[in-house]
Amino acid sequence: MNSMMTNAKGRKSTAAGGSAVALSVLSLSLLSLSALPAIAADAILSGSITSDKGEMLSGVTVSAKGDGQTITTSVYTDADGNYYFPPMAEGKYKVWAQAIKFDTAKSDVDLSANKKQDFKLAPFEDFAKQLPGDEMLAALPGDTPDDARMKNFVAKNCTGCHSASFPLQHKFDDAGWTAMLELMKQVNVLGTYRQSPKNTNQNIQAHEKELAAYLARARGPGPTSMKFNLRPRPSGEAARVVTVEYDVPTEPGHRLDTLPLNDGSDWTKGTPSDMFGNAGVHDAQMDLDGNVWFSFSHPSYDITIGRIDAKTGKVKFFKINDVRGFAAGTHGMARDQKGIIWFNTRSNVQRGHGGLGKVDPKTQQIQVYFPPKPMSGTAGTLDVDNNGFIWVTSPDGVLRFDPQKETFQEFKSKTYKYKNGGVATVYGLAADSTGNAWWVLMKEDLIDKSHIDTGETTEFKLQPDEKGMEHLTDAERKMYETFVPPDFNTPFPWAQAPRRLGADKNGDTVWVGDSFGANFARIDIKTSKTTFVPMPNRYLQPYEVAIDSKHNVWTNLWSTDAVTKYDPATQKWTVFDLPTRGTESRYISLLEQNGKIHVTIPYSRARKVAVMTPRSEQELAALKEQAAK
Repeated sequence: MNSMMTNAKGRKSTAAGGSAVALSVLSLSLLSLSALPAIAADAILSGSITSDKGEMLSGVTVSAKGDGQTITTSVYTDADGNYYFPPMAEGKYKVWAQAIKFDTAKSDVDLSANKKQDFKLAPFEDFAKQLPGDEMLAALPGDTPDDARMKNFVAKNCTGCHSASFPLQHKFDDAGWTAMLELMKQVNVLGTYRQSPKNTNQNIQAHEKELAAYLARARGPGPTSMKFNLRPRPSGEAARVVTVEYDVPTEPGHRLDTLPLNDGSDWTKGTPSDMFGNAGVHDAQMDLDGNVWFSFSHPSYDITIGRIDAKTGKVKFFKINDVRGFAAGTHGMARDQKGIIWFNTRSNVQRGHGGLGKVDPKTQQIQVYFPPKPMSGTAGTLDVDNNGFIWVTSPDGVLRFDPQKETFQEFKSKTYKYKNGGVATVYGLAADSTGNAWWVLMKEDLIDKSHIDTGETTEFKLQPDEKGMEHLTDAERKMYETFVPPDFNTPFPWAQAPRRLGADKNGDTVWVGDSFGANFARIDIKTSKTTFVPMPNRYLQPYEVAIDSKHNVWTNLWSTDAVTKYDPATQKWTVFDLPTRGTESRYISLLEQNGKIHVTIPYSRARKVAVMTPRSEQELAALKEQAAK
């Protein structure tokens, strides 16, 4: 047996060191940043969108942001080119409309005087910089075996730290792309520059000259070899959604002159950089009152987690003190059946031994529990099973926490140590309908499962991505016989790279987001039989997976600015575009209340949190009728 149950309670602690009192009493720093209060919502903004030639344009993104506010609301034009916002407070708004291949049209609207705003969109010549990541990757040349091979290397090695749209929005000659690749092969996903040869991305190292020539031909100063065949603009269900985006401000004391000039809201500016405090938001959950909580993954003096007031946009930062004066880091987040928000802590009192935090949204008090040694500490992905047990990953397996007894149970990965002493990378986790947990070892394409009845762990390996093997040369195959990836973002060409996963709490299936394989791995929890469901195109890369009460499978697409929903019963896909470029989301969560579903998507690069809510045809018809009065 490779599990261990604690005989004593998991130790609760404060950030200052060891007391069992609530963390919020002694060592919680609360900082708040205010937005203007909301006013009674009684105005419906509507209008129509045409091209400069007078053509009615469907599926156009239209956004509105109140002056001085931190909330942006976005909708889409219908099949007739008309749009209808939900009721909004009267006042002054910045309103803009945009679609790929068109320049952004902007206007100032005072809803107390004018409730209709039409736009005419003019062509935009350099539209490549408007593209989300999947459109960029799809357009790269791939008709010949060599081009197809290079395209696969770009898709799997130039998207580990950022969306493909970030580097590919620029144009460089051969020397320029060589310099870019020199940097890419030394920097990991955390932004750390690694000078050791053993940590170099050997995929880029071995193909640097070929890749530079390939990219210069596609995105160089001369004629391009890219072929743009763009996805249709949103229609049907995808065009009926309302997306509300909340800005997450920089930390108190952050220099105002380093605020980002591009927050991704205007596509003509391209995909933004995540520098200057423009990143850090990682996971996010709505509480049962509709407010949004988020984890913060970057080093910070002030932020462990945050809370967004859904009505006002007001943001509160909560700090758990680290031993060095920094805020304790976090990563994952989950909501239990009672509405309690759970998250991991990366350090604080017990350096290198992560804890499990919880916050009650009603009282906003925080407690942290630590697994007793010799158990491993927490790592960073969480889920809640149907019995209310909290599951959280550790560096070498998973932990199961009983909130009533305050005890931990440990399950080790079947394969977690290498001959050279390294530890396999545990990332995603999901608890299935029977109460067992499934987790992934991303670099190894391994899936592990707990057995709570016996305390054992079983494991199997995903089949390789055959598309990634099609055009490998004999020299490459020989190289990969001894290839040891330095981290989980340096994959084999055939890597599936299972990232994060979700379980159908009302069914017998676990769904895994294979980020480099561009598919879902569908696992039968009774037999472990695994089948693959390809994404609508090979360049939509899934990350987290969430399953709703109707068995629909939702995922955020981390290398592009969209969300997908898959209906297993009809095998139908729906792609929902997001209003911001550079979303680079690492997480998706659902809240179903009163017959509505709210989809929460944190933007890791653009420092926002979005809540997307579908509207029915009847709801839209009622708005249309009201707007006409």
